Amino acid sequence: MKKTANIVAILLGVAFIIFGLSFFVPAIKSVLPAPSAPSSPEAGALTQAYFTAMTGTSYLAIIKALEVIGGLLLLRACSRGWGVALIGAITFNIVLVCVLIKQVYDPVAIILAVAVLFLAWVGRKGFCCLACCGSGECLGTCGCCNKEGQSGGCCGGK
Repeated sequence: MKKTANIVAILLGVAFIIFGLSFFVPAIKSVLPAPSAPSSPEAGALTQAYFTAMTGTSYLAIIKALEVIGGLLLLRACSRGWGVALIGAITFNIVLVCVLIKQVYDPVAIILAVAVLFLAWVGRKGFCCLACCGSGECLGTCGCCNKEGQSGGCCGGK
């Protein structure tokens, strides 16, 4: 399961790094698949208004920068919990925009959401360390353990 989680985290991290950088580097955008179109004219108008507001206020630039940061956090095991928390919020925002505003069930967004949920499930025991020591891993490899080096520490000794 750990190998699968590492593979999913690396693929998800690389995907978000590429998606985030595509906003800042137009050459990357040309090789990415086109986003799904809204399902109706009303959904198209809502989508246009939403993205006009996000782009006009630099909100989208901040989100894209957070995507790159979250992708980088996912690549390293010690910071994976922070990456899952950051990317999870962004991913579910993407899913909600697709479903509620565009009224489309985008398969890419659904796959990203499933991958984030998988990583959250696999790393669920490490989330307690985000609050006490910030590492996101309670297996003794990132310093989230007690001073004697035994695993447990803030995670209840398991």
